[in-house]
Amino acid sequence: MDRATIPLDRAAPAVSPGDAQPAGATREEMLLELIGLHAAMLRLKPAMQAALILGMGLTVGGRAPGHAFISWAVLTMLVELGRAWYAHRLIPRLPHIDAKRVYRQMVAMALLSGATQGLAGVLMFPVLSIEDQAILAVIQMAVAASGAATSMSSRTIVGVFSVAVVIPTALSWGLQHPQQLVGLLVLCSLYCALLVVVAIHAERLLLRSLNIRHERDKMVRDLERSNAVVRQAMARAEESAQARARVLASASHDLRQPLHALSIYSAILAARPTPETLKEVGQNIDQIVRSLGSLLTGLLDISKLSAGNYVSHKQVFSLDELLDGLCSEHANAATAKQLVLRRHLRPVAVFSDAMAVTRIARNLLDNALKYTDAGEVCVSCGADGIDGRDGFITVSDTGKGIRLVEQERVFEEFYQIDNPGRDRSRGVGLGLAIVQRLADLIGATIALNSAPGVGTSFTLRLPAAVTHPAQRVVPARVEPAAGLAGLRVMLIDDEDDILKSMTTLLKLWQMRVCTASDGGEAHALMLADGAPDLLVADLRLRAGDHGARLAEQLQARHGRMAVLIITGDTSSEALREAEAAYPVLQKPITAEALHASILKLLGR
Repeated sequence: MDRATIPLDRAAPAVSPGDAQPAGATREEMLLELIGLHAAMLRLKPAMQAALILGMGLTVGGRAPGHAFISWAVLTMLVELGRAWYAHRLIPRLPHIDAKRVYRQMVAMALLSGATQGLAGVLMFPVLSIEDQAILAVIQMAVAASGAATSMSSRTIVGVFSVAVVIPTALSWGLQHPQQLVGLLVLCSLYCALLVVVAIHAERLLLRSLNIRHERDKMVRDLERSNAVVRQAMARAEESAQARARVLASASHDLRQPLHALSIYSAILAARPTPETLKEVGQNIDQIVRSLGSLLTGLLDISKLSAGNYVSHKQVFSLDELLDGLCSEHANAATAKQLVLRRHLRPVAVFSDAMAVTRIARNLLDNALKYTDAGEVCVSCGADGIDGRDGFITVSDTGKGIRLVEQERVFEEFYQIDNPGRDRSRGVGLGLAIVQRLADLIGATIALNSAPGVGTSFTLRLPAAVTHPAQRVVPARVEPAAGLAGLRVMLIDDEDDILKSMTTLLKLWQMRVCTASDGGEAHALMLADGAPDLLVADLRLRAGDHGARLAEQLQARHGRMAVLIITGDTSSEALREAEAAYPVLQKPITAEALHASILKLLGR
């Protein structure tokens, strides 16, 4: 082990209070780094000392007193062996040492080592010739210089070691040559000072290397974080691509099947069927169209939620009143399947998105009724959590239940249990996917608890339940059929099929209908017959016309009239402008939804 690995998160004393340090490396790290490097070098000192003893023995040892040389050699070797043993024990414990105490011990051992090295001059100078004295002095100066290397840039260790070696040598020389004593002491002092200055510069280089290490580690951490973000983004993109592929594959199948059936029914109608067959075909076509509408509505909702176009509008509302209305809405469906629809609704108000909560609760209730063949469906709500501050909705049933391995997948798009034939009367498999995404958007959580053969329970938890009066929010219901006979309505659409089908429907409601494909035709009709009671316009018309703007222009010329915009857009600037000014219906729409919107718009 050539050098120690030093942790970068400890705290210790300053090595040189006068040195300014960059913020990257701490003074503690500097001290620990010095200790580790010095300890690594101390393990090599016995070999270095043995080489020194051998060299001195070959040069001056034969002319020095044998007992003095041997005593000095044994003493210095014992000291260096002791330092090496200390370093060997120290290195494994470096992350846990008391840096100040260890550093003081190393300084003391450096002083002892330098003093034993300096004894060479004291013991041998008096009996050596002038030539041998010079050789020994040079060796001692070299030994002092080697301290700068073995200390690994510690100015304190360099200082005490070099002084302990050089000063005894200089004094011993001065005693043999008194006329040179003062000058020699001055020169030796300058020499020791020079060694300390070199050590100071080495300390600064070491500090700079620590700062570079900090910057490198920071760059590596930043790069790892960036890579992690990129990997997460790639994973999300891959999941999104897989989800889109799955949605498109399932949607393609679920669109092709009803379109195929419609083409067959079209051929049947062209063959002039009997009244009984015509009635059956009409009912089947109605069911197919409703299924297609449900599929497209679900796809549009998923698209909006995935694109982040849904804007949450939060308000305080009564959860129990909302659910009571939903239960009443689904009472007939439960009765048709001979199911008991129970309600356990404790009064609770929440601050949340009423439209999103209504959609979530409706989807959960629809699912429970579809997948329960016998028994009951129970809807409950209340408040729990810390201090009763969280509202909850639970929809439970006595249906077949969901196996554990399938419980995560039920929130995927188009995933349905026990519907391999894709029976459209049981939905298209988007309801729970919409529930999950809406819950995420409004900060709610959805939990599933189910056991095969027992039933299923979904619980929606809403944060911030409140106790002050809430605004009553009742789910939108289709109003009972009302007479619209005699009312004038103008249809504006650039699709002939839409104009023909809408005209037929509105005439069945005994409304007087006129149609236009653009603004010019609409203006001409109003000049001839006056403004209608109701204007129904498509949002996107030919040549870039904008249905909502066209309605404003026609009202400016011909007076006020009720306006209803119909569109297939899910996200556009034109759609946002239209929604800000007029009621908007998303295609495809059912006859009931259109009828209810007209009644509401006309105040009937």
